[in-house]
Amino acid sequence: MDISSTLSPSFDTSKAYKLVYQALDYRSLRQDLIASNIANIDTPYYRPKDVDFESMLAEKEREVFDGDKGQQTLKLAETSGRHLPGNTASLDKASIFFRDGHLARNDGNSVDLDVETTELSKNSMMYQALTTALKMHKGIFAYALDSSKNL
Repeated sequence: MDISSTLSPSFDTSKAYKLVYQALDYRSLRQDLIASNIANIDTPYYRPKDVDFESMLAEKEREVFDGDKGQQTLKLAETSGRHLPGNTASLDKASIFFRDGHLARNDGNSVDLDVETTELSKNSMMYQALTTALKMHKGIFAYALDSSKNL
């Protein structure tokens, strides 16, 4: 029986597994957003979308590996009782934003095919690197379990 095929995200041998699975989910979401941008290259007034999850994963990494050290909050100062309560930024979820910065064409569309294909290939390589690292780590763990049977 191949033990590596029976390992699942619920059987974590490392603290980093949760982060890796979240990173895979967000890489998949980013792939969908970039594909949507390319599909809408001829849609008038379309603005390309992207997802920012690196800061969220960095915060989660600090939580996992440093305990409560990374959970610092900065409260807004209220110098008057008439101030509206401040909203604190939540790092629990990735945020989707419009990726502008390129000149819009005459129809108002700002999708740049070169940028989108570059981002698509970078995202694809990162996804493949994550899955390869996950498979290798599980393979090492499976090898250790199989080796222990021979003792």
